[in-house]
Amino acid sequence: MIEQARHRVVRHLRRRSAALRVAAVPVVQMGIAGSLSWWIAHDLFGHTSTYFAPVASTIVLSVRPGPRTRRAFEMVLGIAIGIGVGDLIVREIGTGALQIGLIIVLAVSAAILLGAGVMIASQAASTAVLVAAIPAPGAAPTRFVDALIGGFVGLAVLAVVPRNPVSPVRRAVDAFLDETAGVFEAAAAALEAGDGEQATEILHRAGELGTLGDRFELLLRQGRETARLAPIRWTLLPALDRYTQAAPHIDSLARGARVLSRAARAACETGTDVPAALPGAIRELAQAIRELGPLLAGSDDDSDLVEHALHAAATATGTLDDEPALAVGVVVSAIRSAAVDLLRALGVERQEADAHVRAGDA
Repeated sequence: MIEQARHRVVRHLRRRSAALRVAAVPVVQMGIAGSLSWWIAHDLFGHTSTYFAPVASTIVLSVRPGPRTRRAFEMVLGIAIGIGVGDLIVREIGTGALQIGLIIVLAVSAAILLGAGVMIASQAASTAVLVAAIPAPGAAPTRFVDALIGGFVGLAVLAVVPRNPVSPVRRAVDAFLDETAGVFEAAAAALEAGDGEQATEILHRAGELGTLGDRFELLLRQGRETARLAPIRWTLLPALDRYTQAAPHIDSLARGARVLSRAARAACETGTDVPAALPGAIRELAQAIRELGPLLAGSDDDSDLVEHALHAAATATGTLDDEPALAVGVVVSAIRSAAVDLLRALGVERQEADAHVRAGDA
């Protein structure tokens, strides 16, 4: 239980540290976009009230992962609708509690009639309320222009000062691979010690691995959009493709860790005689898993990973006798399957990966 709690704390600290690093570039982007949009609206265009320029640029840059460019345009459209409706109502009937309610209804209705989704409608309503709360008679045209200035400046900053689209993807994958490799190593230690209680803790830890999941897919989509939008990031598109291709096989490695951990617990609890070379093969496989992250990030040298994976599979297979214990057979099978998953994560086709593992048995 203490070991499980320690790993939970470590994972939490890693996530917080990663979140802090990820936030650094967006914060700088917002600062640059806000300052630049204010300067363009106030100094170049001569607008005396330039509130909506930096606001629009900040909103564009705060759009969450997904089809970011389209959503950014939607947010700017919502601001423009809100400005138009708000100024029209204030000019005709003034401000007050009833007017605020009417402004919200009309702004949302106008957005819906234009085919807007929830994002545009909510942005239109909030902007219209701001226009009513901060009246500036005759300023509707400049407010509208300011919103466009801020929106386009925000998009320009995304292109000129982009975050690294690969970094958050790599951090997610490296952390997942590190935890998966740690489960393999811990299972090897439990097998060596023949400790059923330790093996049970490792099985619980393996169960918490899960998969890369939806958040990883969001990071990939955002990374591709950032790379396509920013010319200086076009060279990183192949790296994102490598992560996309490797993702299902990385998830398979985690499933293999759960299978191996369950077999390790069975071997420990039944007092199965585990071949002395088997824990070493598991550790070598874990080393290969840790080497996968740098390769996906762009390293050209994959000889160590392939060598470790194939040697681990061959060593594990060599421990089998004519009538191996069931738990030992499952462990060996999990090691061989993981070796295939590693090769497939590097882009090797299934049949070729199987052939490499079989060839290593010779």
